[in-house]
Parts: sequence; C-alpha cells; structure tokens
Amino acid sequence: MEKITTRRWARLGAVVGTGALLVGVLAGCSGAAPGADSGSTDTDAALKEDVTLTWWTWSDTTQEQADAISEVYPNVTFDVVKLENPDAVVTKLQNAIKAGKGAPDIVPVEYQTMPQLTLGKALADLTPYGLAEYEDAFTASTWNSVNVQDQLVGLPGDSGPMVMIYNKALYEKAGITEAPTTWDEFATASAAIHAADPEAYIANSGDAGFFTSMIWASGGQPFKTDGENVTIDLQDEGTKKFADFWSDRLNAGELSGLATWSDEWTKALTQDKLGTLLMGSWMISGGMEDYGPAGRFQVAPMPTWDGQPASAENGGSGLSVTSQSEHKAAAAGILKYLAEGDGRALLNANGFPSTIADLENPEWLDAPFPGYSDQPANQVGAASAESVITGWQYLPYQGYANNVFSDSVGKALGSGGDLNEALVAWQDTLVEYGNEQGFSVNK
Repeated sequence: MEKITTRRWARLGAVVGTGALLVGVLAGCSGAAPGADSGSTDTDAALKEDVTLTWWTWSDTTQEQADAISEVYPNVTFDVVKLENPDAVVTKLQNAIKAGKGAPDIVPVEYQTMPQLTLGKALADLTPYGLAEYEDAFTASTWNSVNVQDQLVGLPGDSGPMVMIYNKALYEKAGITEAPTTWDEFATASAAIHAADPEAYIANSGDAGFFTSMIWASGGQPFKTDGENVTIDLQDEGTKKFADFWSDRLNAGELSGLATWSDEWTKALTQDKLGTLLMGSWMISGGMEDYGPAGRFQVAPMPTWDGQPASAENGGSGLSVTSQSEHKAAAAGILKYLAEGDGRALLNANGFPSTIADLENPEWLDAPFPGYSDQPANQVGAASAESVITGWQYLPYQGYANNVFSDSVGKALGSGGDLNEALVAWQDTLVEYGNEQGFSVNK
C-alpha cells in the first residue's frame, strides 16, 4: 500500500505531527552554524559552478526530481538521502543544528514545523536570494506558512485546503440526497446515517491534525507567537464553537472511534460504515480507489457555519535551505527553479498545488476523476484554497502539542468526555511546556 503510506506523510503531520526531539527548541539549538559559503547571493552564478547539494527527503520521488534538475543544471549534482518520515527529518536536522554540523543543503519541512525550526535557527532566510519575488505566485495560506518571524524560510510545495469526501450511497441510504453545506445540515445527516445503520457513522472522531484544522476552519486562532512570546487560548470563540458542535456528535454516539489510517478505518470505509472524510485536498488525487468501486465517493466543499465559504489547510510542506548549508546560493537557485515552470511541474506531479496559476489552469480544473464518477473534483479543492481563513499560526512547538494531544483531548474523543474541559487541560500542558523551553507563554 505504498500509495497510502506516501499520502499519509504528504499531509505534513496532519495526523501524527512532529513529536520527536522537541526539547530545547530555543536553548538546545544554540549550536546552529551559519554555514561557510562565500556569502554571495547570486543564484545564477552559483548554479554555473560545480557543486554537490545534499537533499534530505521522506519522499520516494525526490531522486527522480533531482535527476531531472541535473539535466537542466549539469554542474549540479545531488546527494539524496531518504529518511523514514517527517519526524525522522526533524530529529536528524535538530541534532545536526545542535552539533553545529551535519545538516543538508535542502530539506523538506512541514508547514506546522516551520516556526519550530526557524526559532531553532535551523533554516536560512531566503529573502536575500530573491525568493520573495514569487509571493504572488502562491496561495496566501501557503505563503504565510513559509514566512516566520519576518523571515522567508521556505518555498511552498504542496497544499491541503480542506474538502469533504463523502459516500454518496451511504448518505442516500439515510435519506440524505445532497451534501451538507452547513454544520446544521451535517448534524442532521449524522443522526440520520447512524439511525439508518447503528454500525455506520458520518465520520470518525479525529486526531490532533484534524482537530486543529477544524478549529482553523471555524475561525479559531488559539495560537499566537511574537518572537519568544506565545499566547495560547483554546477557548477562543472559534475553538469553542467547533468543540461544542463535535461534543454534541460525540455524546450522541454518532462518531466512530476508529483511528484514521488504521486497518479498521480502511475496512469501515470499504464496507460503507464510515460516510465522510474531512481532509486536505491532497486526498482528492487518490480517487478513493483503495476504498471501494469507482463512483462510491463524491467531493464537496466543507460545510460552514453560515453557508458561506470558509476553509483551512490540512497538510502540506515546503522546501527550505538550512542555516548550515555551505552552498546557500546554489540551493536557493534550485528552489527558484522549483517555484515555476518545468520545475514546479516536478513538484505538482505528486501533490495538490499551492501555485495560483496551476489552481486556475482549466485543463487541471476540468479533469474528470473516474473514481468520483468523472466529477471534476479539483474544482472543489481549488475553491477551498481561495476560502482558507487568514491569520492562522502554529505553535513554535506544534509537534509536541500534537504528540500530547492524546493525553487530554484524545481521551475525551475516545470516551465521550467534555471536549472543552479537555482543551483547557491540553492548554495547561502546552503553557507549562512552553515556559520550560524558554518561551514566555501566557504572561
């Protein structure tokens, strides 16, 4: 099931999060080295020199991409190092930064991890190398994700504007003939599906990545960072709105407790026992072929509170140049190549695009998906990208936050407990941890 494994990690830790080696986000990374390159910011000149760039990755397609780039820039060779997953990349990079040596030139970074690695002095500011000129080429949400603490620390790669993928036949069996457009309609469908088949559920209860994306889509902005000052409010209006709504579904027994991506979760989808996936648009391209015959599923916009478009990102990652790179100009030049044209096509071949031109391309927009009864499903994802709510910030230790989510909110999701009480407990843990790491949290 290689396709599913790759798809899991394409999300940016939307499920598991980067929980590895998070101690000492500030103090523990003091050994960061600026790199020993010439200091030149001329990327064109750098790419004409013989250079070998080390490129860490968790993707199976990076070597193929590197080979294609070398054909365009014959003086550039790549040492592609395949690591197991994003957690492994973060762990190894933070170890290298702490040691003052061993970091690669180019590294993929999940959007949620950009603040953590930026404050840990692991990533180079790409502004001097001319990468800022590509701002208008990218969606606002992905460009915002690679701009941290007034630094441009990455180039957006893929994106994950949320969509609703639903089992049309399961909905119709419960008397629901149209996809819900509001959360009130979603609640009605939820009750109807479970009433029609007590073993069927509209969705599973979710995990940390899902929960934070749903808070975002509900207008919540619980995390704010200004330098080392962090504010956490997991009872702001949007957060509480979603928690109240999801608690009602949970306490009515309408949500499955199956873990996302588990074998049991897959079985429930294939046996018409799980009706809806609320996920990033990266899930569209899979066509849901792994979960049943063609035409079983359809793609619809995310429900909203008032019926007006509102969405969030759920997954995605960019490419960064590390602070230790001795070839920053050349590495930045490669990122420039990957920002547009043939280079961008290499990245878009394996993910949902973050580039506006590609999101507006009629050929891409109108492409039929046999898995969705020839629905031009990219249109739904593209519309979602336009409606992502602005202003979201991740914690500078988001990986840790996702890792300990199961100790509080996760338990409530599993037992039908009070989600708001659990959110307060999660917040208490995050405040304590952040202050221990040298941040000033809620002070």
